[in-house]
Amino acid sequence: MGTSNTFHKLEKLSHKASVDAIFQKKGQSIFKPPILLAFLKTELHTPYPCQVFVSVGKRKFKKAVDRNRIKRQITDVYRLNKNRIYEVILDDSKYAIGILFLGKVLPTSSEVEKNVTLAIDEFIKRIK
Repeated sequence: MGTSNTFHKLEKLSHKASVDAIFQKKGQSIFKPPILLAFLKTELHTPYPCQVFVSVGKRKFKKAVDRNRIKRQITDVYRLNKNRIYEVILDDSKYAIGILFLGKVLPTSSEVEKNVTLAIDEFIKRIK
């Protein structure tokens, strides 16, 4: 399940209620500029320990091409690092994770990789 570096459809968090719960309930957040990683331990009905959504603000990036590029970069970094998360999460625990890009300028791939990896490292420390 968590051994391949793929990002399956079931790993994508798409329910509006779940997304809202991360920010309105007891969700915690980690800010590693310009990345905000918000998470909530929850009851998800999925075979995966985590469901993730990625968001980039439309106000700061008018062109969909730019927003999609940033979302793709963030998703790729998560996809390559998710096995580290899966190793730490206990068997019954499920997490809803939101990764938001809050920057104002188009980042390079290395900047995205560095900041998302730092946020994931902090997430792993908090759930241990």
